Amino acid sequence: MNIPHTGIQSALDLRSGYFQMAVNPSDIVKTTFVTKSGTYAISKMPFGLSGADPNFQKAIDIIFKPVIGKFVSVYMDDVIISSPSFTQHVKNLKEVFRLLHEVGLTLNKDNCKFGCEELKYFGLIINKQEIKTDEAKVQAIVEMKPPRTSKEVLKFLGMSQWYAKFIKNYADICEPLYNLKRKLKRFIWLIEAQKAFDADKAVMTKAPVLKFPDFKKPFELFTDASSIGVGTVLNQEQRPVVFASCTLSAAERNYTVTEREREREND
Repeated sequence: MNIPHTGIQSALDLRSGYFQMAVNPSDIVKTTFVTKSGTYAISKMPFGLSGADPNFQKAIDIIFKPVIGKFVSVYMDDVIISSPSFTQHVKNLKEVFRLLHEVGLTLNKDNCKFGCEELKYFGLIINKQEIKTDEAKVQAIVEMKPPRTSKEVLKFLGMSQWYAKFIKNYADICEPLYNLKRKLKRFIWLIEAQKAFDADKAVMTKAPVLKFPDFKKPFELFTDASSIGVGTVLNQEQRPVVFASCTLSAAERNYTVTEREREREND
């Protein structure tokens, strides 16, 4: 997620999501379904089709191409407009409304937020100085019960990985859980997995507040390698901007510490 400015922000929500997008006339027949009252086909893009997500995102990216990266960030049907001042923000909003009007897309006004100094967005709380975790979202993860299947492990990791940017050496902490992602003949929840599960929850409740980056000022990059992974933190003015980490392959674990860090830096 790249938000160029955070002085003033607005969040827009598209009404009815995918259903504002028309299905290609030649493909409508592929959506045919039979009911007791007759046979029907879908003329608007529904949720659930295998190509719905990427095609919807592609369409949104094309619509907002002139402004994405300048003052707009988009993920699916959520649009964030950010500006350095209120006056500029009004101009940016007008431009976004013009682009929406040209293609006939409408907004759900009840879910839109305008002119905010601080904004909640996908489990993050963002203002012009810092980025924080949303306590309510973190609490939902903390309250999850130990997984009983590989699928439940994937669900937990899918939720917690969103906050990996806040956690030092996240990959090292969760390594026993990564091993359980595979569909094994027999799912065994060992003590190592429970410790990783508990540790991940614990560090998430103590996640630091990240500094919003200022690209006019210098950054500092620190890396560290363990026997199972490599971690890094990007700092600015002695405050973390983002953490990143990854586990090492079997071959990479035979490297020296220096080789491990250099290999991942090249990546």
